[in-house]
Amino acid sequence: MLKTPELLAPAGNMESLIAAVENGADAVYLGIKDFSARAYAGNFTIEEFSEALDFAHLRGVKVYVTMNTLIKDSEIEEALELMYTLDELGTDAIIVQDMGLLELAREKVPTLPIHASTQMTIHNTEAVLALKEMGVKRIVLARELSLEEIARIKNETGVEIEAFVHGALCICYSGQCLMSSMIGGRSGNRGYCAQPCRKQYRLRRNGKEIKTEGSYLLSPKDLNTSEIIPELIKAGIDSFKIEGRMKRPEYVAGVVRIYRNLIDRFTEDPDNYFVTDEEKENLEQLFNREFTTGYFKGDPAGDLMSRERPHNQGIMVGKVSGFNNKLKRMEITLAGELEVGDGIGFEGKRDAGTIVRGIFIGDRLEKKAANGDIITINFDQPPKNGTPVYRTLDESLMKESQASYSSPSPIRKVPVSIKFKAHIGERLELSISDNENNTLTAVSDYIVEKSQKRPTTEENVRKQLAKTGNTVFEAQEIEVDMPDDAFIPIKELNNARTEATTELEKTRIEKFRRPAHDRSPEIQEDEPENEAAIEIEENKILLSVSVNNSENLNSALKSGADIVYIDVSLKELQNMEWKVMTELAVEKNIPAYLHTPIITKDSEFQNVKETIKLAKELGFEGIIAANLGVLKIARSSGMKILTDSPLNVFNKHSLHVLEEKGADTVTLSTEMNLGQITDIAKYGNCEYITHGQIQIMESEHCLIGGVLGEKDENGFNCASQCKSGSFEIIDEKGFEFPVKTDSQCRTHIFNSRELCLLDDIPQLIKAGLSRLRIDARNMDDYNVGMVTRAYRANIDAYYSGDTKHIWQGSDVSEFHTRGHYHRGVQ
Repeated sequence: MLKTPELLAPAGNMESLIAAVENGADAVYLGIKDFSARAYAGNFTIEEFSEALDFAHLRGVKVYVTMNTLIKDSEIEEALELMYTLDELGTDAIIVQDMGLLELAREKVPTLPIHASTQMTIHNTEAVLALKEMGVKRIVLARELSLEEIARIKNETGVEIEAFVHGALCICYSGQCLMSSMIGGRSGNRGYCAQPCRKQYRLRRNGKEIKTEGSYLLSPKDLNTSEIIPELIKAGIDSFKIEGRMKRPEYVAGVVRIYRNLIDRFTEDPDNYFVTDEEKENLEQLFNREFTTGYFKGDPAGDLMSRERPHNQGIMVGKVSGFNNKLKRMEITLAGELEVGDGIGFEGKRDAGTIVRGIFIGDRLEKKAANGDIITINFDQPPKNGTPVYRTLDESLMKESQASYSSPSPIRKVPVSIKFKAHIGERLELSISDNENNTLTAVSDYIVEKSQKRPTTEENVRKQLAKTGNTVFEAQEIEVDMPDDAFIPIKELNNARTEATTELEKTRIEKFRRPAHDRSPEIQEDEPENEAAIEIEENKILLSVSVNNSENLNSALKSGADIVYIDVSLKELQNMEWKVMTELAVEKNIPAYLHTPIITKDSEFQNVKETIKLAKELGFEGIIAANLGVLKIARSSGMKILTDSPLNVFNKHSLHVLEEKGADTVTLSTEMNLGQITDIAKYGNCEYITHGQIQIMESEHCLIGGVLGEKDENGFNCASQCKSGSFEIIDEKGFEFPVKTDSQCRTHIFNSRELCLLDDIPQLIKAGLSRLRIDARNMDDYNVGMVTRAYRANIDAYYSGDTKHIWQGSDVSEFHTRGHYHRGVQ
């Protein structure tokens, strides 16, 4: 028998939480003021959260708290204190991104369940197993997985699987987007994404701009899985997650109510599943950028994107058909309903729109109008005739949604059974039991008397006990044990019922509470383990260079690289360039490491394993692992392991986690500043990327194929447009971001400016780093040689004290950035 999935709803504030609970959510997720990946949502103070938690638990609803940001070392104590408090209050789970925080939670707060956030970029079975070994109860998988891939992971791991089923999509793999961070210092990994993916971009190929249909090239449609609910359930997904912590409560209420009905409809009658036209329209009206089923059914190609309108599109209700300049009224020929209070917008006009304050049909002022009516409304800047008009807010739907959660009496009720006993000469006794096996008994001081005139009837007792009033309880069964001649005052019946329900409320809430934690001793400061950081003069920093062809490798080797990182296509195992590149490194007695991809789905893992085996045979010294799955299999290779920056190491606890998993050296997050680098580098062998075009996005979507490909009877045919030249996208300020497509048709977008920390070599060495990396994969061989020589010269000059031959950053990169080296992120 298929398991009914949990319906998990967003709650940006208390009103949204009430809306979610009253409309049928099984669980809600929310953020406290700190450590939440939606820092711009309302979020909760601890006091507000405690109230919200009790509200939900009383009604049988779970609450998960998002602590899904990267944590600075300076924030660890505060984060631990928050976890202590959340555990004591009875939080059902925390959702985490940071591996250090995860490990700390397991060690210090073992009773607090942990869910791995989608920000961890978990997309393969090995990574899920790695987290299972760390005590993670549930994984929020990457949105880019198909139902087939999800089902395989579920079957092979047995871990609880959570997946987004409705709401906004990111174009980049969650946890791997640095675009907002690099452009303006607002990091998505810290909860402050500025959504540059919803901005306009132009596409250029070989220096020539290409006309595109729509300019919002990175803006996906919204996810809507209402019509494939049966397939999601059959795939074994345990929790259906609705996105939207920054959406209004009415949105939460409406979407939750529809998905509640759909899930129940399928579980009650699996052979006759359907979605009504009203449900489809309401989902569209509540918010849409057009809809997609995402990657659940496979690669949607260009159908994933909403390139013409990146904001709420609403529902088309007519077209502009005229304008009375004297009265300043716009004429609309309706193709749908419109009423006073509705919001309207116009195709192609993002900021143009209005709330309808009055509707004129002829000279009559009406409150609503129907399909086919020709109306006029007050509006002083109308679009041209023929422009489609969209209803972006439906006032009636908003009121309906509000009514679903704003009643002074609880709407969602907890079923209870009541047993009432009243024997003459004995105390009145009332027991109440709920659906969670809680039973409370109230024994009154009142002694039941024999009636002298009018005995209390069983009917009257049942009627009075059923009056649960403003409580969350609803009496579904009442059992009465009393003689026909007993007399019981109504006051005593009410008192017994009130006492029992009050105690049951307390029990339902307090059973979640956990014992108080001993907050001493605090986290012990580890002694630095990295001898290179202590004896920096004796253990000189190493210079590593990432390359992807033999010409660049040769330039790096000739110019002073201590280590080389070789990146080759996984599809080209028999490519002789492997052998040539390895022989070049061995000949120079320079260690070589194999780059593996950031994203390696299960279907690619056999290829990865074969690649690692071949690399070992060819003489590679080590492997670079960029995700937890590859790290897990790399450990058994016997080769040295370097973890890459996409694993988002932001504190010393994360460093230790990766070391325990086999990493010899750890590449730190590129979002760290010098102070943070210095704090962490003394605890292990750390590398920092100091030069190159930093990748700011990796997307499963092929941007080039999606824009330039054509649709045929089999779907999208990209015709390998990505191989037709070099591409870049250009933002509204004129900055150019290189775009590349890999052998798996994934899109890689790089920062508009080259990172260059050549001027900061002394400070980086003093910070205690073990390695400095030049990422030369986007350079030609001449620049690889020049940049490597410059870094080699400045490193050597630091140790020798010779300052006569120092290179400046401007010598190697005219327009460069220092990234987060000074400013850091919020």
